[in-house]
Amino acid sequence: MRSPTRVIACDVFRPALEHLRLEERYPRLRFRYLPSNLHLRPQDLRRQLSETINSAKQRNERILCLYGTCFPDIEDFCKHQGVTKVPGFHCFETLLGSEQYEKIMHEMPGTYFLERELILNFEEYCLEPLELHDEEMRKSFFEHYERIVYLTQPSDPDLMSKANELATFLQLSLEIWDADYSHLKQLLTDLL
Repeated sequence: MRSPTRVIACDVFRPALEHLRLEERYPRLRFRYLPSNLHLRPQDLRRQLSETINSAKQRNERILCLYGTCFPDIEDFCKHQGVTKVPGFHCFETLLGSEQYEKIMHEMPGTYFLERELILNFEEYCLEPLELHDEEMRKSFFEHYERIVYLTQPSDPDLMSKANELATFLQLSLEIWDADYSHLKQLLTDLL
């Protein structure tokens, strides 16, 4: 890596990136995390991404964007900005690896994923905006789901009781899967 590289990432990826400690191998690598709740407001996410990209460009940094498809044309947006988007449609796919993710979805397409950020902020991210206190709204949003997969990460606090509460509230079975950072590490290593 000759020039400094800035990875602009959703805060969902912070535990994984801190765990991988890539900056030890690539000392010119820098991270900028944007709040994970921006996916609730795609226009704000687009604006903050644009501002962060412009700031990195002013410092002559090479830029990687680590996001899923958090707004419809994010791929075109990144191309237009001259930014490399790390491949991946969902954060869960990136944290599990494409093979594991596809296996889970093939087994049961009606899988709802949870990770630490979503469990800790379920009320703000889902409960309130989707009006899930209302039984009819809850049924409407979750009628096609059959299970929850809680994707645990090494730095997670103990969230089992909260995950169980959410599964009970949503009337879904709960499974626990461990994140596999090897896919993310390989994606970033290839790009760096």
